[in-house]
Amino acid sequence: MKKLSIILSIILSSCGGGGGGGTDLNEIQNNPPTINNSNFTYDVVENQTQAFSVNASDPDNDVIVYEINGGADENLFLVDSSGQVFFLTAPDFENPADQNQNNSYEVSVRVYDGELYSSSSTFTVNVTNDENDDADNSSPSCIDQSQNTLFCELVWEDINREFYIVNPNNLTSDSQVPLLISLHGGADYADANMQYTGFLDIIDEKGFVAIFPQGTIAEGKGDTGWYAGGDCSGLEVCDLSFIERLIDYSIESLNIDKNRVYVSGFSNGAFMVYTLACFLSDKIAAFAPVSGSMSPDDYQICNPQRPIPVIHIHGINDDSIPVQGSDYVTPLQDVSSYLSSINNCAQNSVVDGEDTNEDGYAWYSEISSDCNDNVTVNFTYLENFGHNWPSTESSKGGGADIDGASFIWEFLFNYDINGSTN
Repeated sequence: MKKLSIILSIILSSCGGGGGGGTDLNEIQNNPPTINNSNFTYDVVENQTQAFSVNASDPDNDVIVYEINGGADENLFLVDSSGQVFFLTAPDFENPADQNQNNSYEVSVRVYDGELYSSSSTFTVNVTNDENDDADNSSPSCIDQSQNTLFCELVWEDINREFYIVNPNNLTSDSQVPLLISLHGGADYADANMQYTGFLDIIDEKGFVAIFPQGTIAEGKGDTGWYAGGDCSGLEVCDLSFIERLIDYSIESLNIDKNRVYVSGFSNGAFMVYTLACFLSDKIAAFAPVSGSMSPDDYQICNPQRPIPVIHIHGINDDSIPVQGSDYVTPLQDVSSYLSSINNCAQNSVVDGEDTNEDGYAWYSEISSDCNDNVTVNFTYLENFGHNWPSTESSKGGGADIDGASFIWEFLFNYDINGSTN
């Protein structure tokens, strides 16, 4: 019996019984690191690379490594060994590089202790304007050309830009009014666009301010035009940011209703209208391209931030910008279908117009309706009509069954930045 007790004692000792010699399982368990930030939204003034700091710790005091592992703008950031997150390139408020181009950058970070990862945390970095670098944003210099017309010059991105401002006769300082920006075609000029579009004929009756900007010398053509297509990446001139500056200036200084900014354009100007629709829909309420199309570049990467109302007018016999498209022209049917799709339109209809000039040809509108925010997409085709601005007046070219200026305004004024006003 005594011998059995001795054996049991030896067994228990070898198993760690009675204390001493045993291993605590908690001592070998590895716990994941954690991110301890209480704030996940940061404001950063443009032109600086440091964005924010990640505060992380490891319960086992292991060495931790910080990693960027997601977010819409992850490729624009890096993180160092101490958790400091930096922009790869200092952000520019006037030319945002974030995916939505609204100066709000999104990036996700996680931490690794050699075995385990922390949960990912998503951070938002809002880039704010540094007014000290806004030399280009100074007010333009303007001179009177006539009672209601100003000729203005503005240095923008080291280029001297020109534009005309036309005010209605009944303009007062106690009420905000809509703004219409009209863009001329290729090898064309702003003062000519003022005349042939007919917008000056309706400006007093409709009560809007009009701006007619001048394009620069177009790349490879040697003529004036607009650098349409894309978000300015790789372009010699950023007309996108120039138009945006005109809008901002107008709201700041011309008593413009920021919710009722509209843009129209002819030919090359129409291509620019589509670029604005793709990348500046947060500031322009509705769009009216004439005798142009969406560039293939825009068609591939167009990214409007909201439902966009569009009225497009085009001559069936347009040989310069053919309805069926070409190597540098997206077919109009593709553009129309794309707009109907992104606006989530539910109904399509055709409206036949009258042959008002009695030449045996008329016009028709293909309309997509029941869209988000009650916007509408209207593609109006003019029969027996070429590459011209539509006008019923012989002094402005004539030959059309519709007056382009009135036709466009009747569409545009149905919308503000939030969609249909009806």
